[in-house]
Amino acid sequence: MAYSLDRLDVQILAALQENNQATAQALSDKVPLSPSAILRRIRQYRDEGVIAADVSIIDAGHVGERISVVIMVQLEMHSPAAVGEFRSHLARSPHVQVCMEISGAYDISCIAIFRGIEEFNAFTDANIAGHPAVRRYEANFVKKRVKFTTAIPL
Repeated sequence: MAYSLDRLDVQILAALQENNQATAQALSDKVPLSPSAILRRIRQYRDEGVIAADVSIIDAGHVGERISVVIMVQLEMHSPAAVGEFRSHLARSPHVQVCMEISGAYDISCIAIFRGIEEFNAFTDANIAGHPAVRRYEANFVKKRVKFTTAIPL
């Protein structure tokens, strides 16, 4: 269910998407509300599920070489049970950052990250290539990340 956002909600949420560590005082410098009113709204966003999680986004360049791969999967079986099981199977993997059911020639698109080609091969062999719900898959290696954001335009 959509949460009804007013102009102040949009300003607070936009600021939090830039920096969720901002203090209520710093937010009140951007949004015309008192720090206590801002904290009440933030608490309500969390209670209502508008803020789904508070996370730290790690720059992969600082934790060793990684390869990102866009994996497109065409399913053999399209029953709700088979699709649901395969979706859950991928979602459990720590390598999978994004997994979406899509329209078009492929049924599922994932973005996954690996320490190298060997880890990628082991993942696809164990989780995709041999899975009974999969007809075929295609992997596209990311050459350069042009933009990355988790922010939702408000």
